[in-house]
Parts: sequence; structure tokens; C-alpha cells
Amino acid sequence: MARQRRGGKIVVSWIPRRDAELFRVSPRVRKCIRYYRKDLKKHIARHRIDFEALEEMRTEVYVGDNFRMYVRAYTRDNRGKEHSQFVWV
Repeated sequence: MARQRRGGKIVVSWIPRRDAELFRVSPRVRKCIRYYRKDLKKHIARHRIDFEALEEMRTEVYVGDNFRMYVRAYTRDNRGKEHSQFVWV
């Protein structure tokens, strides 16, 4: 789907939840996102992170100018500190 967008990002917002984004993805991807959202609090707790300390959390998928697929995880905590990490696929 990111390849079809030619530089446009596919964004999944985990916190806050933005369900309107789900209409841009396939039914199969929608089902997976709903599954992961269901246990998100437990997953975050297993990493010893206070769920209430997270103000924003999202995943971005896009294809760069070099035709390589990029996945970036982004989080902003309640102190305003931003955390960003590329996930190599």
C-alpha cells in the first residue's frame, strides 16, 4: 500500500486512536490493527512503561526516493519528549 502511494505515508495512530485512518488500509490490515490495539496497554506494561505517560504513539510506513521501504515508530510522552526509531524490515 505504501508503494502505491508513491512517497505518501501510511500512518497508524495508536495513541490517540484515529479510526478514520483505518479506511485507507485493506480489510486485512484493519483486522490486524484492531487485534494489536486490543492488547496495547498490556504490551506497553510488559515494557515497564506507564501507559498514561504516553500522549502520542504512531507507526509510519513509506517508500523513500531510493525505493526502499521505511517503517518509523514515533512516541511523544507527557513531558513533551519525542522518541523516534526506524524499524528495519
